[in-house]
Amino acid sequence: MTQRKAKKRSIFKNIGFYFALIYFALTVLLIVQLFILGMIPMKYLIPIIIILVLLAMGLCYLQLGKRLSKLNRILGRIIIVLLSLFLSVGNWYIFKTYHTFGELTDSDKDVSVVSVVVMKDSDYETIEDLAGQNIATTTLGDADVMSNAAKDLNKDISAELKSYNSVDAYGDALYNGEVEAILLNEGMRGSFEEKHPEFDTDTKVIKRYTYEKVAKDISKNVDVTNTPFNVYITGIDSYGTIATVSRSDVNMLVTVNPNTKQILMTSIPRDYYVVQPCQDNQKDKLTHTGIFGVSCTIETAENFLNTDINYYARVNFSSLIDIVNALGGITVNSPVSFTTTVGGYSIVAGDNYLDGEKALAFSRERYSLAGGDRDRGKNQMRVVEGMINKAISPAIITRYTSILDAVGGSFQTNMNQSEINSLIRMQLDDMSSWEIFQYSLNGYGSGNTWSPANGFNSYVMQPDQNTVDKANALINKMLNGQTLTQTDVAE
Repeated sequence: MTQRKAKKRSIFKNIGFYFALIYFALTVLLIVQLFILGMIPMKYLIPIIIILVLLAMGLCYLQLGKRLSKLNRILGRIIIVLLSLFLSVGNWYIFKTYHTFGELTDSDKDVSVVSVVVMKDSDYETIEDLAGQNIATTTLGDADVMSNAAKDLNKDISAELKSYNSVDAYGDALYNGEVEAILLNEGMRGSFEEKHPEFDTDTKVIKRYTYEKVAKDISKNVDVTNTPFNVYITGIDSYGTIATVSRSDVNMLVTVNPNTKQILMTSIPRDYYVVQPCQDNQKDKLTHTGIFGVSCTIETAENFLNTDINYYARVNFSSLIDIVNALGGITVNSPVSFTTTVGGYSIVAGDNYLDGEKALAFSRERYSLAGGDRDRGKNQMRVVEGMINKAISPAIITRYTSILDAVGGSFQTNMNQSEINSLIRMQLDDMSSWEIFQYSLNGYGSGNTWSPANGFNSYVMQPDQNTVDKANALINKMLNGQTLTQTDVAE
């Protein structure tokens, strides 16, 4: 008994025991995290675990084994220190990956921001400066959000609220001095661009009210590694936090068949004039659905295209810049040469390398393109294709951490983490290339049509039913497991 206690004490006095213990703990932690992450295929995971265990056993022996020279023990400790640094970095990356993907799937809220906006050259600097003044509000957009903002404003100051039912009249009231400030739902900021294109530079914000509400669960979960599914990509016209409610300026249905390794991207013009459940089934521009939250956009698109949408992905302009830059830029093929209105970038016919700012300008351009908004939608699909191609290439390995930093908090989806993990695991398992097809819906402009969200007649695009019917046929062919060809998507 005394010998056993003495032996136990001698182990704890052996510094090599602590080297071995730390290394063993880091190894176990890495193995556990790899299992929790669930992204690595078993054919890779099992050899990795075997190597890690054998290394741990060997290095522990170099510290605790009998009849080893002092030199061998010292060399073992040096190796343990070096490999422990490697294991620590590995554990950190796995933790960061898991945390980032958790942020991507945190899609249970919509955030509405209402600002108190005044003219930039005014003397108003704080909300208290507006006490007793006239402030405009509106009946347009999300009525509940505006009602809450009016109540909170009245808690801060006593002011005279004037209600307007037209975006034009609402903006004009501020510009002509009829009111000193307006209560602006930031989701509607872009609606001022037609009448007051310099609104952003002409005005300033002196107070913001923020409201969160639980978003409706609209996912329709499937086995994403075996069953074709639809993902709706909505690009909101705002910078900053991804959960902010704003107009849906990018509208794209992505149909994925994991069995045939094919992807169909269907672009829908932002000005498409369609029935919207969130506006009492009135027709309005598709882009205005975003003001009422992503669930409104999805429900409208499902009804219009007569198809179930399993998931959505929401990005904004700032996130596009960050993600493209994190990927190290992308390559897109443009069928025509043009110069972007924003930034003045020269795009050539053929392949173009785009960094984040240039990719954003490319995807937003419509004035320099013969097809206007429809051609813009095609370019947006080219940008998405470029991002997909870069993301599945070996180049992603060297830019892994920067990509994690870029997507965290700037990209949102209701696909759950296990489904994302399954897709990544499938791709790593077979490293297959994907065939990507593009189709764009068409229509004709109508310049004097009622827009409920604007409160006045606006330019809209009336759908071309032939292109809608063809899109439905292509989507259904994909969902039924059939293989597409370029002939199928030819216009």
